Amino acid sequence: MKKALEEAEKKARIRDFKVEELINQAQVGLSTEQQRMLMEVLHNATGENYFIGKRKKKTDGVKFVQLIMDNVSYLNDIGYLKSAQEAFLFKLSPYVEFKSNVLIEKVKQVDLDNDDLEIATNALTPTYLAKEFGVTRKHISTIMNSLLEKGILGVAEAGMTTEDGRICTSRTWFVNPNIMCCSPKDGIDRATQHVFKKSLKNFVVEGSSKKHNLPVYLF
Repeated sequence: MKKALEEAEKKARIRDFKVEELINQAQVGLSTEQQRMLMEVLHNATGENYFIGKRKKKTDGVKFVQLIMDNVSYLNDIGYLKSAQEAFLFKLSPYVEFKSNVLIEKVKQVDLDNDDLEIATNALTPTYLAKEFGVTRKHISTIMNSLLEKGILGVAEAGMTTEDGRICTSRTWFVNPNIMCCSPKDGIDRATQHVFKKSLKNFVVEGSSKKHNLPVYLF
C-alpha cells in the first residue's frame, strides 16, 4: 500500500511539473506537439476534455473598411476625384458588405440569448441612400453615376452570384476594393473581381490625355 501511494505521488509530481513547464512555455508560444501534450496531461489529470482557445477581446467583431492608402494618395495627387465625390465615398463606408464589397442597406441585428445575429439585407438603391442622407434621389444618382464612370463604383451583370450566394441584378452596386476594401485583401470575392477587372487601369484625368495606373492592385 505504501509503495503504491509513493508511486502515485511520484506520478502526480511529474504530472504537475509537466503542466507547470508547459504553461510557462505558453508565455512564449507552444508548438503543436506541446499543445497536444498539455491537453493530454490535463485530460489524464482531470478526466475532462480541454482545448486551447483565444479569449474574445472587446475589439473582436468591430466592423471596418480599409482604404488602400497608396491608391487614395495617388488619386488625391493627380486630382482624380472632386471633393463631393470624396465626401460621398466616406459616407458610403457603413454600407459596404464584407468580402463582396456590395453596397447594402444597413445590417440589421437581433439579440438571441445575448448573442447578436446579423440578418442578411438587400443591396441598396439610390432611393434608399437618398432617404438615408436626406437628399434627393437625383443628387444620389448623379454622383453615383459619376463614380461609376471613374471606376470607383461598379454594377453587376444581371444574374451574377457572389461566393456568399448573393444574386445580383444589373443595378447591384459595388465599391472598387482597390480603393475601399471590406475583406481580406487576398480573399476578395471573384464576382467583385470580375466587376472591376478593367477599372482604373490606363485611366486619364479630365482635361488631360496622360494615362495613369494605381500603385497597388489587389487582383
